[in-house]
Amino acid sequence: MSNHFYHLLASWLPLKNEANWVLGAVINTRGSVYRKAGALMLLSDAGHQLGLLSGGCLESDLLLQARKVIALGKSRQVVYDASDDGNIAWRLGIGCGGAAEIVLHPCNVENNYLQLPDVFSCLQHSACNLELNIARPRASFTSCTRKFAQRQSGKVEQKNNEQVLSTLINPLPHLLVLGNGVDIIPLCQLAITLGWRVTLADQRLNANKRAHFPTQINALSVSADDLDDELLQQIDGIVIAHHNVRLDADAIAALQTRTMLNPYIGLLGPAHRKADVLAFADLREEQLKYPIAGPMGLALGGDLPESIALSVLAECHARIFGSSALPLNLLATSSAQSILNTTSITADTEASYQLSAVAEI
Repeated sequence: MSNHFYHLLASWLPLKNEANWVLGAVINTRGSVYRKAGALMLLSDAGHQLGLLSGGCLESDLLLQARKVIALGKSRQVVYDASDDGNIAWRLGIGCGGAAEIVLHPCNVENNYLQLPDVFSCLQHSACNLELNIARPRASFTSCTRKFAQRQSGKVEQKNNEQVLSTLINPLPHLLVLGNGVDIIPLCQLAITLGWRVTLADQRLNANKRAHFPTQINALSVSADDLDDELLQQIDGIVIAHHNVRLDADAIAALQTRTMLNPYIGLLGPAHRKADVLAFADLREEQLKYPIAGPMGLALGGDLPESIALSVLAECHARIFGSSALPLNLLATSSAQSILNTTSITADTEASYQLSAVAEI
């Protein structure tokens, strides 16, 4: 299961009345920690643990703390400090060496489940800014524009003489795949593993071909020219892979006339094929409203469909999240600190960390 908060809420909603629940949130950190301020998870007295507030080191103790919150009916703040030999984080053997302060709030019908059902509805179409009262189990939220490229930790603010944790929750990244070749199946599978939305569109798509793709994707038997404007407004990355120069050219020409939020667009094939496709579309590179990555992907090596899928999604991921995709070990040098915000495949879910690690390997 993806650790994106949207997926956590999707798992939680059918269970919200079958157990007593607590929302946990990281409100402050110091030093090296796995999750930053604004990270959220849900825990229950039935043992559910949806999400992570650490690398898995703290969650068993957090479940005990959550049960105390439920038993007493009161919010609770806990501090895990791996640098303090008297703190439970030290006894748990956490290796990061940092500290995290976490608030645990009852999440029930009395406080309208901290607005989480409405947050889930909001995330269907846009990002939202969640404001969680730290002292009391109260929350509010506002809809806002998604900002994947601006990785932001939550921050504690003073509002109406109370401290509030304000955190941006982005919707799922949305990948549009144009084409239905068998080599595209691993790409769709990997994107689903990352927790992304995936829409597959090809006018040649039929039931037999559709059956080979993951059931979670949205499959459309239409050309790029017939795609809905509202759908295109939600797209963050596009892969064009019809294995047909004319269809690829038609898709690029159609997309260049539409209004989109500057998505990553990748084209299957080598550089000379990109030139052929643009020539067929009667377009020049400098005319493109939306740049085309061709060849698409990072130079990871490997020529199997699974390796190509990793290469393409790594580049797409880096573009969406505003990163250069350079090796993370560069950040360990002082000279790299000036490019701290542009040198990693940046995101905040476990699947994204795994993509970064596997891509480097």
